[in-house]
Amino acid sequence: MRQYFYNIRVLPGLYQSLVKGLAYQKQYIQKTIAIDIEEIKKEQDGSLNDSDFKKITDYYGYAVPAILGEAFCILSGKAMTERERCAMTYLGALTGLFDDFFDEKNTPKNHIKKLLDNPQEHLAGNSHEKLYVRFFRKALENSGNRNLLMNSFYEVYNAQVLSKKQNLPEIAIEEIESITLQKGGVSLLFYRSVLDGDISVEEKILVYNLGSLFQLENDIFDVYKDYKSEIRTLATIETKISNLRQTFTLMMDKTILSLGATGFALENKKKFWRFISLILLEGCVCLDFLEKNEKKTNGIFSPKDYNRSDLVCDMEKISNRARLLVYFIKQQLILPV
Repeated sequence: MRQYFYNIRVLPGLYQSLVKGLAYQKQYIQKTIAIDIEEIKKEQDGSLNDSDFKKITDYYGYAVPAILGEAFCILSGKAMTERERCAMTYLGALTGLFDDFFDEKNTPKNHIKKLLDNPQEHLAGNSHEKLYVRFFRKALENSGNRNLLMNSFYEVYNAQVLSKKQNLPEIAIEEIESITLQKGGVSLLFYRSVLDGDISVEEKILVYNLGSLFQLENDIFDVYKDYKSEIRTLATIETKISNLRQTFTLMMDKTILSLGATGFALENKKKFWRFISLILLEGCVCLDFLEKNEKKTNGIFSPKDYNRSDLVCDMEKISNRARLLVYFIKQQLILPV
C-alpha cells in the first residue's frame, strides 16, 4: 500500500517532466529538421509526402530525443547536451525514412548498403534518399563516437534485412521471436550510441532488453496494420492474448533485472524506470483492449474476424489514459542491489 501512495505522489512530477521535455523538443524541431524538410520540399520529386514529413516531425524526430534520450540521461544523472540532442534528433528523423527503404520503397539492399557506407547526396536517387542522407550526415557530425554509431547502424541494417522473413507464411514462431528481440534491441542501442560516455556490458544488456520490449509493444499496437500487410509478428499469430501478456510481462521482468545489474545510482534507476514505464505500461492497456475481442470469437483471438476499430487501441481516449494510470500506480518496482 505504501508503494501505491508513493506512485501517486510522484506521478504529477513525472507527467510534468514528460510534457516539458516534449514541448522543448517540439520547439527544437523547428530549428533543425523542419528547416531541412522545407529545403527538400523545394526540389520534391514525389518520393516524399505529407505522411512522411508528419512521421519525422511528430513521431520519430519528436519522441526519440524527448523520451528515449531523456530516459537515458535520467539514468546517467546528466542533462542532455545540445550536441547529443542534435544527433539523436537526426537519428530519430531518419528512422522512418530508413524503414521505408525496406517496407514501402522496396529499395535494393545493395543500394541501401551503399548509402549506409557512403552517405553522399550525389548517390541518392530521389528526394526521399536525399533527405535520409542529409539527416544521417548531421547525426554523424554531432556524434561523439562515429565508429560506435556506424557499427550500431550496420546492426540495424542486418536486423531489417532479417525482418523481411516475417512476410513468409512458413516462418516459425521461434524465429519471429528472435527477430523481434534483435530488431528492437539493436535499434535502441543505435539511439544510445550518440550519447556521450562509454557503455558498459551491463548497460548494453539493459538497452538491448528494453529495445526488445519496446519492439514487442510496438507490434502489439500495430497488430491491425501488420495483419493487413501479412507481416507475421508475435501479436498477429497469437490465438490467446493471455499468452502474449505473459511474454510481455516476462520481458519486462527481465528488463528490470538487467536495470538492477547496472552500476548507476539506485535513485537514478528508480527514476528511469518510473519515467520509461509510463510508455511501457501502455502495452498492458493495449493487451486489455485486444483481449476483449476474444469474447466475440469463442475465446480465441482471431484478427481476421475483427474490424479496424477492434484492433486499434487509441491511447488518447480518457478511458485508456485512466487505465494506464491505474497500471502505473499498482506497479511494484523491486530492483536487485
